[in-house]
Amino acid sequence: MSTPSEAVERRLYNALWWAKVQSAGPLEVSPDTPAVAGLTRAASPDGSSVWLVPTMPSGAGHAVLDELGTPPVAVEQPNETARVLAICVACCWTDRSGPAWPGSTGTLAQIRSVYAGMRGRAEQSSDLTLIIGSLRRLHATHWLLWNEKAGEVRLGPRVITWTPTDQSTLRDLCRHLPDPPPPVLATSPPVDPTPEDPLPDAAATATASPETDAASPATDSDPAPTPTDPAADTEPPAADADLADTDSAATDAHPAATDTDPAATDTDLAAADTDLPDAPRTEVSDD
Repeated sequence: MSTPSEAVERRLYNALWWAKVQSAGPLEVSPDTPAVAGLTRAASPDGSSVWLVPTMPSGAGHAVLDELGTPPVAVEQPNETARVLAICVACCWTDRSGPAWPGSTGTLAQIRSVYAGMRGRAEQSSDLTLIIGSLRRLHATHWLLWNEKAGEVRLGPRVITWTPTDQSTLRDLCRHLPDPPPPVLATSPPVDPTPEDPLPDAAATATASPETDAASPATDSDPAPTPTDPAADTEPPAADADLADTDSAATDAHPAATDTDPAATDTDLAAADTDLPDAPRTEVSDD
C-alpha cells in the first residue's frame, strides 16, 4: 500500500500531465514515460514514441468536457474539414478489420483523386486550396499528422478515442467513397540499380580499365593489322617503296601496284620481282 506522500506525488504527476494536454492537446513523448491516469497511450508505428491522449467518459456532454478542460475542437469550415477527414480515413485506414490507429500513410494525390470523385466532377483549381486548408486545421487539432513538405498524411492520435460504434459508422462511410489510387510515397527507399551478381564476361570486357584499352587501340577499330607487323600501322606496305628504290623503271612499268589499290599490292609486287632482272636491258643503248 502506497504511503500518503506517494499518493500526493502521483496526483501531482497526473495533474501536471493533464495541464500539458489541456494546453497543447495530445502530446508525443518517449516510450519510457510513466503512464498517466486518464490519458491513453498510443504508440507510433515505428515504436520510437507514444502519444498521450485524453480519454473522455462515454457519452460525456459539454459540461463534463468543459470541466475536464477538453472542450470539442472547433474548426473553420467544419463541413469541408469533415469531408477531407473522411477522405483521409478512407486513404489511411486500409485494414478496416482492425483499429484505425495507427493506419498507413496516404498521399495528397490520393486525397485529390477521391475528393474529385466524391464531388462528381473534374478537379478545379480551388479544390487544392480547400484541401490544404483542411489538412492544416486537422493537423493542428491532431486528427491528422500532415507532412506538407512530403505531401503525405497519417491518421492523428485523436482517432484512438473513436468508439466501436464510431468505427462501424466510418467503415460504412468508407465503402461509399471512391477507391483511392495506390499511394506513391516520397519517403520510400530508393531501389539500388546495381546488380548483386558479377558482370558477365562480355560486360567485364566492355568495362576494362583505360590502361588495358590504351594497350590495344586497334582491337576494335582495325582488326586486320597484327602486333607483329610494325609496317601495318604505318603507311601503305613498304614493298612498293623498296621497289621504287631498287629500280624506278620497274615501278613505272607497273603502275597498278600503287597506294590507291592496297588489295593488289602483293600480286603486283610479285609480278615486279619477276620482271625486275629484264627491265635494265631495255634501257641500255648499243654504245
